[in-house]
Amino acid sequence: MFNEPSVTGDSNEILRAIRQVRNRWRLRVALRGVAVLIAAALGTLLVSSYGLEVFRFSPGAIVGFRVLTYLALLGSGWWLFVRPISQHVSDERVALYLEEHEPALQATVLSAVEESKRGQRDRAANHSPELVKQLIESAVTKIRDIDMGRAVEQQQLQTSSGLLVGAGLLAMLLFIFGPSYLRHGISALLTPMGGVEAASPYQIDVMPGDATVARGADQIITAQLLGFESDEVSLLMRSPDGSGTYDRLPLIPVENDAGETEAGLYEVLLFDLEETTDYRVESLGVESSTFTLDVIELPYVERLELEYHFPAYTGLEPRLVEEGGDIAVLSGTEVQLRAVPTMGTTGGRLVFDDDGANQQELTVAEDGSLASSFVVEEEGFYRIDLAAPDGQLISASPQYTIDVLTDQPPSAMFIRPGRDTTASAIEELFIEARADDDFGLQALDLVYSVNGGPEQTVNLFSGGTGVKEFSAGHTFFLEEMDLEPGDFVSYFARATDRNLEQQNADVKSDLYFIQVRRYNQDFRAQQSQGGGGGAMGGGGNPQQLSQAQREIISATFNLIRDQDTYTEEEFQENLVFLTLAQGRLREQVETLLRRMNSRVMPADPVFRSIQDLLPEAASAMQSAEEELQGKGRRCGASA
Repeated sequence: MFNEPSVTGDSNEILRAIRQVRNRWRLRVALRGVAVLIAAALGTLLVSSYGLEVFRFSPGAIVGFRVLTYLALLGSGWWLFVRPISQHVSDERVALYLEEHEPALQATVLSAVEESKRGQRDRAANHSPELVKQLIESAVTKIRDIDMGRAVEQQQLQTSSGLLVGAGLLAMLLFIFGPSYLRHGISALLTPMGGVEAASPYQIDVMPGDATVARGADQIITAQLLGFESDEVSLLMRSPDGSGTYDRLPLIPVENDAGETEAGLYEVLLFDLEETTDYRVESLGVESSTFTLDVIELPYVERLELEYHFPAYTGLEPRLVEEGGDIAVLSGTEVQLRAVPTMGTTGGRLVFDDDGANQQELTVAEDGSLASSFVVEEEGFYRIDLAAPDGQLISASPQYTIDVLTDQPPSAMFIRPGRDTTASAIEELFIEARADDDFGLQALDLVYSVNGGPEQTVNLFSGGTGVKEFSAGHTFFLEEMDLEPGDFVSYFARATDRNLEQQNADVKSDLYFIQVRRYNQDFRAQQSQGGGGGAMGGGGNPQQLSQAQREIISATFNLIRDQDTYTEEEFQENLVFLTLAQGRLREQVETLLRRMNSRVMPADPVFRSIQDLLPEAASAMQSAEEELQGKGRRCGASA
């Protein structure tokens, strides 16, 4: 441009200034173009993603919006970025642009560039190199005064950079915190190599997919909704030749063993398939692939007979189920199975559980049926496989469940009197016990003890005949027990299940007491009445202490009886509570004894008897407390 030796140095300096201004201008245009391009791309992706959501990411929608997105991005990129950057900008335009932003130049830069180019081009006679030199030197001086034009585009560059950062942050925030379909849509739109079906976040997995089934067989179709939820799921099926309309069947939610609905899992049972069928599953506009059920002539279980032989302790007669399938019986029940196939077969097998590790051969009878037997011991599943004409074993029945019913323990209770009672030492007291069990009682016993002595057993019933409910009475002849006022008879009922192998074969009722009272009740004015400071005051009277001790005994009895229903921690807590209660009661007895010994007591044989028995009671309570503490330590050590 400036080739004359006299002005080469200054002209190069002007050229550098113009180049710097041009580069900053292009940088500003590029930053602004990228920011606007990001905004345009974001808008395009938002619209396309929403469109995909509306059309449930169907294959046609994915292809169409991909094409729309790519065309929009390419067009925006060319118009907003490539076109402005690639256009040619002459030195004269840059010089004019510079002087527009720096009025102090007073057109010297533009004049220097124009005169220099004119002189180089035609070298006219009136061309004065000296004048051009002075013009260029003046322009260089002014360019240096404005620091080579570095202030030009400075504010615009900052603004464009801010727009770019803002557009980037907006895009990032929308991607992170925006609706999920936006992320799924961007992934589907910008990854064309992944395939149309794989790009959809909404899918329906169908089992068994393409399958071959025997004519007349039943088939379960299971659908798993992936990426979305719906209350309406439908099966569409028709013949493979495409004739006719689709038949629509609703699918129902699948429940687990706890009776809770499995999330997104649905099924339908197709009965008696007679012809090859195409099918697919649809929900909320989302469709699965189309599959085919090929129906061919294969052996299949037409009828299944089950005969149950229950455990001997139940006393139940064998039961025949002519239309068998799912099994729900007691553990130990023998199931004799007979399967009638739709066509002749050379053999078959029973397959237990999903993994098929446990199998059992079926025996072919003369009439073509197949038979086998097994004992139910645990829950699981089973199905029947039959040999096809080519000898291959194929599934010939649905998968049936095996449920093990629980033999409930018996129950025992007293219906008369059903509470603690009092009686004189010469009375006859009638009690009545009742027991029941779901499969029959083995025995019903009355167990009683006098004053905590050895237990004595009276058999009320001995079963063996499958009686499920029984009640019996017994009369206590108290006169024959040589009882005195203040004595106690404790008793409970014990029922025995016919299934002696179960954990809770023996079940006990609550513990009750018969308190022996005096023949004639003498109501005396006790010293404790009115002031609370008499012989029985402070520590409670003997009647109250006796009642408290009976309550502790009953609670201990119930705790031991129901030990299996508590966790180790709960049992330990209850045991500690009883130990503390027994200790407090012992302290009350000792306090009462000290007060009675420190005072002059009435010359009444009853008071003398109480005073003589209290030390024995305190000693027995001490032993009971120590035994409870020892039980607690043993439980803690075992834990």
